[in-house]
Amino acid sequence: MRNGEQGWEPDFPMREEVEDHAGRRRSFVINCQKGGLGFTVRAQEEGCQGAGYQFAAHSETSPYSALGRLRQKMYRGVATRHITGSPGVYQMLHDKLSGRITSDGRGGVVLVVDGIAVDIENLVSMLLTHEGWEFELQIVDALE
Repeated sequence: MRNGEQGWEPDFPMREEVEDHAGRRRSFVINCQKGGLGFTVRAQEEGCQGAGYQFAAHSETSPYSALGRLRQKMYRGVATRHITGSPGVYQMLHDKLSGRITSDGRGGVVLVVDGIAVDIENLVSMLLTHEGWEFELQIVDALE
């Protein structure tokens, strides 16, 4: 807690840097919201309009417990690389993609993988390299 103040509010928002899979430092702004069922803590990568990494965690009892879970997700999330290449020619590095679903701002869908916005055409190109394979699609809540 800052300056001996009571409560969790003075500690948020906070900034934190995390090293990614390539050794690059990524800066996050971490905010906390208190709701009827506990505390939700969210981290958003700075300077990445729409893309970038985002993480969230929840605790029924403490914002600091949620912050600990959030940090685990952040460090694990930025340490794993799923794609390589450049826009339009991304390739999967292994058999799993992980990220989040967002809008492209024009009514379309974008997947953010490794902090990179991957549009549907890019996804189709990546999937075509696995033609004939089977897949599983799992959508999970960011707070889980």
